[in-house]
Amino acid sequence: MSGSTVTVAPHGTNRITARAMTRLVSAVAADALGVRPSQVRVDLADAAGRLDLTVRTPIRVLPRDHLEGAAPANGTALDRTERAQHDIRGTVAALTGADIAGVTVRLTGARLRLPKRAD
Repeated sequence: MSGSTVTVAPHGTNRITARAMTRLVSAVAADALGVRPSQVRVDLADAAGRLDLTVRTPIRVLPRDHLEGAAPANGTALDRTERAQHDIRGTVAALTGADIAGVTVRLTGARLRLPKRAD
């Protein structure tokens, strides 16, 4: 969809460029998965007039030695990815008015997140 526009028309007509939509989805996905927007890659596709999103991103995880034998408080990587899909769909739809057909999140790696030190 490079160089084209995404038309959103549930309550009128808004035009959002593909580049703007890509940057918005990158920011929303980065926030949902704890990474920088520059680490997120987004593909937009037309799905019978609806918007289909594919997000490729690493995920932030705690180092294994910091888990203390239990799952992280915010869930497994799979749980977090499923929540991110839901959050991306809802947030992008709310911010743009776009009719989202689907969101696919493909994890490309894991970035270690060290816990903040208690001083």
